[in-house]
Amino acid sequence: MSPRKRLFPFNAEQTINILSEFGPLVTMFVVNAAYGINAGTWALIITTVLAIIAMIYMFHRPPVFPLIASTVTIAFGALTLITHDPMWVQIKVTIFNALFAGFLFSSFWHYKGPRQLLNELGPIAAMLLVSWAVGLQAGILTLFGLMGIALVASRGKLSDLDWVTIGIATVFFALDIFAHDAIWLKTNLIVCSALAIGFALGAMIMRENFFQYVFEKTFHYSQEGWDLFTRSFAWFFVFTAVANEIVRISFRDDQTYMLLGHAMTGVDIWIAFKLFIILPLSGIYAWLLTKWMSKYHL
Repeated sequence: MSPRKRLFPFNAEQTINILSEFGPLVTMFVVNAAYGINAGTWALIITTVLAIIAMIYMFHRPPVFPLIASTVTIAFGALTLITHDPMWVQIKVTIFNALFAGFLFSSFWHYKGPRQLLNELGPIAAMLLVSWAVGLQAGILTLFGLMGIALVASRGKLSDLDWVTIGIATVFFALDIFAHDAIWLKTNLIVCSALAIGFALGAMIMRENFFQYVFEKTFHYSQEGWDLFTRSFAWFFVFTAVANEIVRISFRDDQTYMLLGHAMTGVDIWIAFKLFIILPLSGIYAWLLTKWMSKYHL
């Protein structure tokens, strides 16, 4: 294998597919960091149109990720412009990533009807109901209790959604205990709700592995490989959603912080976090995962 092939193991068709799916998102982050949310939103819209043209010309279908992201971004960007509160565009990242993670996790769950779906989402629904009626801590303890019962009843065989919900709730519950601030439990409700909505949409709409549906004409992996790829990315989206909330809440928008000798607002730190940590980390993760997937190539 040539050195170029080892560093970038994609042909021209695969490169167009990848750039069309992820290019608008990268463009939005970069332009948003440099020129603000207005320019970032317009950059996303323009590059999404270009991606749609390229994808329809090459593969006779529109790109999925930019269409979903542009819809969510425009909605939350409009809220930011109307309210003059950057919280909306910041929390958009959390909601979108959690939604998409739930959407991906539904690939490993077979939908058989509304009652089955309600049973699967029952612990999250119970947590939301108890949190509203009794209190936030009572709600999260209800979730842990129901998950414990399910763990015993299933002899440790919980679904991906159950495990990721336990993980998210544990992180935010620990932050609540450490900081004595109820905002962490409120954030837990937001993330878990988005996760559940994404899971429900995926279960009812897709009925198949999402990444396999999007990329199967470009990449050719075994079913085990597609499942591994999708599950790995789903967990990565959960990680980015939780990390985004930790940074957003820890660094307030109305305060100034000294970071590496520079005075930065909470929004500045959040943008730097997205641009210099999450964006490169996402690229490295995708590159490493794609190379690892070579063992499953058909």
